[in-house]
Amino acid sequence: MKIEDEIKQSSFPNQREKAIINLLYTSNTVEDAFRSVLKSFDLSLPQYNVLRILRGKREGFATCGDLKQVMLDKNPDVTRLCDKLVVKHLINRNSNSQNRREIHLKISGDGLNILDEIEPYFEAVKNKLIDIPEDELSSLSDTLDKIRERVRKS
Repeated sequence: MKIEDEIKQSSFPNQREKAIINLLYTSNTVEDAFRSVLKSFDLSLPQYNVLRILRGKREGFATCGDLKQVMLDKNPDVTRLCDKLVVKHLINRNSNSQNRREIHLKISGDGLNILDEIEPYFEAVKNKLIDIPEDELSSLSDTLDKIRERVRKS
């Protein structure tokens, strides 16, 4: 369905505004689908992102600063997010023996298990894009990269 029909707006002042509204609306739609999955696992999108990042560092650890650099959402309180994941036994927290102010975070076995449980649900959401040709998805990604780059220059 076209964005005009989705938000019941017959026209836009220009294509640039239409694209931005469409981008925001689509982003929210995709996020809502993922939030819906995560809700049944009592996780937020930022918490899932922390688990995903730590899974990538399975043999090692990360600090809150490391996580903040690569988080999808650049505004979260990473310490608070990690505190909640520690309480849920999804990550482990240890002090660095060399620098007591630095905390090492590592995904736990339970954290890995919950990511394994979530994966089929996320795959089902991602598979809804299966009929969009790869070249169109690649073009979309390239365009989104350009948009991000130009917005950050401001």
